[in-house]
Amino acid sequence: MTMHKNIQLVGTVTVGPKGQVVIPSEVRDQMGIAAGDKLVALYLPEKKSVAFITAEQAQVFVTKMGEQFTHFKETLEEGRED
Repeated sequence: MTMHKNIQLVGTVTVGPKGQVVIPSEVRDQMGIAAGDKLVALYLPEKKSVAFITAEQAQVFVTKMGEQFTHFKETLEEGRED
């Protein structure tokens, strides 16, 4: 199990009647989040936690996963040619 040593407690939020929360300004500033930005919500069931990443960060992860998948596929295909 991976332990995250750089987690910071930056404040608390209150869940509103529509399930909405306000992200503390310190976090918004550190992440470069502005009004209207899209975030991806992640649920970590083993920790019963919710995390947010920007849509741009999510796209970077998806792109890297695609590149790794392509490399893996090419490696498998090279192994079949031998």
